[in-house]
Amino acid sequence: MKKRYFTLVLALAFAAMLVLSACGGTSSGGGTSSGGGTTPAPAPAPAPAPAPAAPGESFEFNLQSHDSPTGSTAAFLDEFAEAVNRDSDGRITIHNFHGGSLGPGTESYNMVVNGTVDFAWGLPAQTPGLFPNTEVISLPFMGVQEQRQGAYAFWELYDTTDFLKSEWENVHMILLFSDCDAPLTSNKKINAAADIRGMNLRVNGGPPTEWATLAGANPMTIPIGEVYTSLERGVVDGVTSTGWNVVDSFRLYEQGKFFLDYHIHINPYFVIMNKDSYNKLPDDLKAVIDKYSGLGALDNIMGDKWTDVKTGVFKTINDLGKEIYSLPDAEQAILNEYGVQAREKWMANIDSLGTDADALVSKTIELIAKNKGK
Repeated sequence: MKKRYFTLVLALAFAAMLVLSACGGTSSGGGTSSGGGTTPAPAPAPAPAPAPAAPGESFEFNLQSHDSPTGSTAAFLDEFAEAVNRDSDGRITIHNFHGGSLGPGTESYNMVVNGTVDFAWGLPAQTPGLFPNTEVISLPFMGVQEQRQGAYAFWELYDTTDFLKSEWENVHMILLFSDCDAPLTSNKKINAAADIRGMNLRVNGGPPTEWATLAGANPMTIPIGEVYTSLERGVVDGVTSTGWNVVDSFRLYEQGKFFLDYHIHINPYFVIMNKDSYNKLPDDLKAVIDKYSGLGALDNIMGDKWTDVKTGVFKTINDLGKEIYSLPDAEQAILNEYGVQAREKWMANIDSLGTDADALVSKTIELIAKNKGK
């Protein structure tokens, strides 16, 4: 009995100690006054102010272009880089390398895919077989009269339909667009469709090559940097698939004497970005890239650059006493018919690859007509 009573007393004493402790009878932060009371615990120190946010990470990218550093393409790409730098508050810097200084145009697409460069401008025609549907805009005599018309139609075809997207799934698309229509530059005047027969004619691959073959020419694929000397040395008798902007930037007006203005076709071009380079950007910087992609590039940067160049080169040619001319309607109709035949052959191949070629061509013509006078 005494043992149980003693245990109870100890338990009560221990409980009293716990109560006193909980009521603040002792405190690690307070001291005992001279009167035996306690001083209140000091207020907790305020939390330190958060450190200023570190400046956002910056990114430097390279852009490959094989075109002349003095042409409309270079002006467009330089303004694109400047706009991205400005709107990113300097956090994105794009270094443009023109004139193929990082590699030939034939490698531009692959350089982006494998990460050798972050951006590239180039021609789908320089990587044959990779972009069969994209070639649709280069079919001869599709009705494009001005650069802006073709550029807006081409981007709308990519952006609003599924005809082209799968061909570009390995890159981040910045822009698909077209240049000026291409004259036939030569040192002899073409008075009739038959005059093209037997000519060594520089022409791009794909549908334009098929058209040249049907017209009786000997099509030749020559890098743009060698076209000037090829005309000078007589390696070729004529040059086409070179838009008026190319006639200007590569000074082909110095070698050619006659310029057949017949709107044969336009060239498709791309501006693309490596997927990893795009995906590593934070969302706010992705938004800057997006702002100057697609319609943002066409509306805010491209403007009338190519149209102005075409006007300027017309004046240069006339000032040099050289001739810009057109064919009589009957002769032009013959060349147009070769274009129809080239289109039909191309469409048969596209059908065999699993695309509804008739739907693709019809939609393209619809968009070209829609964007007339853009």
